Formats: sequence, structure tokens, C-alpha cells
Amino acid sequence: MKNWTHYVSRLQWKLVVIFLLLFVASVQLIGVYIIRTLEQQYITDFLIDLKTQAQMTEIPLKTVLENQHTQNTTEQNNEIHNLLRKLRIDRDMQVQVLNENGIVLSTTSPDKEEIIGRKNEYFIRSENQTTSKIRRDPIKGIDYQIYIRPIKNNNGDLIGSIYIEASLQPVYEKISSFTKKLILIGGITLVSSAFLIILLARTITSPLEEITKKTTEMATGNFATKVKVYSKDEIGILATAFNNLSSDLQKALSQKEEEKEKLESVLANMSDGVLATDRNGYIIVKNLWAEKILNRSVHIGDSLENVLALSNPISLPLESKRQTFLELNSEDLEEQTIVKITFTPIKPQGQTEMVGLIAILQDVTEEEKLDRQRKDFVANVSHELRTPLTTIKSYLEALEDGAIGEPELAMRFLKVTRQEADRMTRLIHDLLQLSRLDAKQARFNKKAINLTNMLEDVVDRFSFQCKQKNIQISLHAGRYLPHVYADRDKIDQVLDNLVSNAVKYTPDGGKISVYAKHRANGMIEVAIQDTGIGIPKKDLGRIFERFYRVDKARSRNMGGTGLGLAIAQEIVRAHDGEIWIESEYQNGTTISFTLPPCEPEVIG
Repeated sequence: MKNWTHYVSRLQWKLVVIFLLLFVASVQLIGVYIIRTLEQQYITDFLIDLKTQAQMTEIPLKTVLENQHTQNTTEQNNEIHNLLRKLRIDRDMQVQVLNENGIVLSTTSPDKEEIIGRKNEYFIRSENQTTSKIRRDPIKGIDYQIYIRPIKNNNGDLIGSIYIEASLQPVYEKISSFTKKLILIGGITLVSSAFLIILLARTITSPLEEITKKTTEMATGNFATKVKVYSKDEIGILATAFNNLSSDLQKALSQKEEEKEKLESVLANMSDGVLATDRNGYIIVKNLWAEKILNRSVHIGDSLENVLALSNPISLPLESKRQTFLELNSEDLEEQTIVKITFTPIKPQGQTEMVGLIAILQDVTEEEKLDRQRKDFVANVSHELRTPLTTIKSYLEALEDGAIGEPELAMRFLKVTRQEADRMTRLIHDLLQLSRLDAKQARFNKKAINLTNMLEDVVDRFSFQCKQKNIQISLHAGRYLPHVYADRDKIDQVLDNLVSNAVKYTPDGGKISVYAKHRANGMIEVAIQDTGIGIPKKDLGRIFERFYRVDKARSRNMGGTGLGLAIAQEIVRAHDGEIWIESEYQNGTTISFTLPPCEPEVIG
């Protein structure tokens, strides 16, 4: 249950209290003013009545007082007393006639025996003006209005005074009665006004409460909510503006969500990693590719410096675009990953201060490897061509210097020169063939081929070399092998290259086996297995690279160009096959490749 302070603190009751306090204060000020004015008016009117009575009594008293020297005191007092008896005197009023010294000559008071002959205590000798004042009776607690009017003879000399004293209680009773009526009317007006003020406050606050409620709903994400427009005044305009704002916010958030989804889709489908940071270098946006490239988890709020272990960390704020490279697993060349990182500072338009940073991560491992292979290829070609050219030049210079005069020596020099020229020719032929294969310009005359017959021919071609090295060569072909769809000359080149390598690197007394079988996926697998020297594990990943040799000196002495396996790989791939090698150092090598079977209609 809500606390009462919740209701008291609401705007509606604040408005009610404020308006009521203003109303009460206004009514109170007006009431006090009216009562004070009315009291003053009553007292003024009361004083005028006293003055009128004094004026009416003044003329006959003047005659009596002027004759005071010709009359005795008793006669004079009786005459004054008779005059006073003729006056209409209220019971709360007392009239006294005073001589020029303030001695009471006569009075309408019931206690006249005690008063006559005494000096009036409020008398002040004044020949020019009347005197009025209010006195308080401390015993009765009643206020009395006093009016003293001087009486002058024809010469202007003071011969006496009229003293009138009247109770103000009737005046106060009238004022009190009026005050009660005023309070009653004020109370009724206050209740009516309170009711009207509450209605007014509700008229103002109800739409505001509805807007507040709908605003709370908007804060939870419900932007479809609308408020009812009750009027066309300022509150109605506010309600209309709220509805328009809700509609605009809904559209804006919908567009924002679409843009966010687009951005997330772009980030998710980018082949580059993206990391965005705030001005302090803490990550606020990342995509999956960044984690894949870095091979680690990246969390929002991580420091960019900790995520990217750069040898030369960037310093923030970054003034301009910057590129750097990051090497991962640098201790293992086969598993090494090279990442190019481009840092771009985010600067709002018209500002020079960086508010964030975007890091684009690109895996350039393959590009770097290709660049390295390109450089190695150029260096190897240069070396492979320079070696026979140097040999040919040396022997030609020797012949020119006189060796041509010795027939036996000259023939030997010419033989070596021809061998080096043939070696260059083979190298250039292989290079041209690789170039055509790379450019997809090599022509293949594919047709149905009996694989078993082709393998038997290969074994026959190398049987003589094997006998010379006492190497046993054998063929193991599965029964009912289907025909393959291939270019006979190109596949013969592959087989000759692979069997030739097996013969070269298999010691005397070794063994070479040629296998052919039908794989479960329909492809035909051919394998050449030898018991030769094998290949170290560290070299297996690069065995198909151009000019790559496990034992460079020995391979060159055996007449190889270092391009045979690369050419074999390109030919097999051109036949939609695969080629791979398995070897254990000093325990032999097995190199295998696959070829597609020939479709039945092709054979027909």
C-alpha cells in the first residue's frame, strides 16, 4: 500500500494546496480590510451622531450659560437639567454639561449626585476645537466614545462644554455580526472554491498523469502507446506532441534496429576482423572474424592493448591512420599467422579530438607466403639458370684458351656444355609448362583411359633402371578398375616424375610398389610407395612448392629442376583430383593422387 506522502507529493494536491492557500490569504486580507473599514465607518457614523446631538443641545445651553451671572446656581442647574431631560438619550449614553473649568454642572447619569460638582477627568480646556477619544472601562471591559464640544458666547469666550460619552458595544456587536456572516460566506466560498480548484487541478494533472504513465511505458520499449487528447489548449498540444514524439521515436528506433542489424550482418560477413574502441582504448564493438584471426576470445570492455600484443603498442590519442603487422605463433613457421592491422581514429566532423578508434584486422598470411614464394621463385630461377650458364661459359672460355686443340679434352668439355644446355632447356620447358598451367592455358586431351595398362607401361619403362640399382618394382592394381577420364600424356608425365623420384631416392636393394584402387567416393587412387630415404616432417608441408628441395645439393646433382612435384600437382588438380604425400624420414615415402572415373557414356 502506498504511503500517504506519495499522494501529498502529487502535483494535483500541490496545486490544490497552493490555490487554497492563495484563496484563504486573499479572503483573509479582504475580510480584514472590509471589517476594519466597516468598523471605522461605524465609529465615524457613531461620532457624527454624537456631534449632531451636541450641536442640537449647544444653542439652548449657550443661552443658559450666558445668563449664569444673572441667575443663581440652583436655577441654572435646574434649567440645564430640564434641557438634558428633553434629549433622546440611549441607555448606553451619558451627557454632561461642564462649565468653563470642566466642573460638571449637570448630567444624565444615574449617579449624578456623585458626579455633579466634580471636575471631568477627560476635560481639556480648548476654546477652538472639539475633542473626541475612546476610553476603556477596565472593570466592565467596554469601550466608550467620548465627545467634548466647547460652548462659546458671542464674544468667542469659552463659557462651558458639552461632554457626551456613549458605549461602543452596539457598534462592536454589529461588526461582530457582520464578521460572522462574512466568515460563513467565506467558508461556503472556500468549500466551493476547493471543489472547483480540485476539478481544475484534475483537469490539469489528469492528462499529465496519463502522459507520465505512457512515458514510463515508453521507457520499457512500448512506443506504440498513445495518450488521449482531451482539449486543444496547451495540455492538448502537449499530448499531441507526445503522440508525435512516440511515433517518431518508434520510427527512429526501428530504423536504428535495421541499421544495427545491417551493421551486425556486415560485421559478421566481413572477411576482415573489426575492433572498435572508445577514446580510452576499451573495446565497444567486435566481430567474430576478429576472434578467429586472433584465435582468442575478445570481450566488450577489454583493453585493446591487451588484446593485440603488439611489440610497439600504439599511443592514444591517435592523430592519424596507422598500419602495423602482428605475428602469431611466430615460433612455428607452418602455424604462423601474419595479421595486418590498420588503426583509424574516429573524429566527429568539425572536431580534431579523437573519440574512438577502429582497428581492421586482415589475415595476410597467404599473401605473405605467396610473396615469399615469389621472391624465392625468382631467386631460385636466377640461381638455376646462373649455374648452367656459368658452367657453359667456363668451358667455352677453356676451349677458347686452347683446350679445343686437345680433341679428347675438347669433346669432354663439349659434352658437359651440352648437358648443361639440356638442363637449361628442361628448366625453361618446365617453367613454361607451369606458366601455362597457372594461366589455365594448357590444353588437355581428356578421354577414357585404361588405368591398369597405363600403370603397366610405367613399370616397364623404369624396370631397366630398377635392375641397375637392384630395386624391386611391382604393380598392385585392383580388379575391375574403371577407366579414368584423363589426358594420357599429362598423367604419364605425372607418373614418370613420381616413379623417377622414387628410383632416385631409393637405395640399392630397395623396393618400389605402385598401387591402384577404387575409393568409396568413386575416385580412383594411385599411390607410389618406396623404401627410400624418406622426407623429414618439417619439409612435408613445402614439398610441392616450386624449386623446394629437401636436399638441394643432391637433387641438383641428380639433374632435377625442383619443379616436378609442382607440375604434377597442377596436372592432378586440372583433372579435379588431389595429390598428397606421406613419409617418415629413413623409412620411405608414399605419394598418392586421385583421378575421376570415366562416365559410361564416354567409354561407349
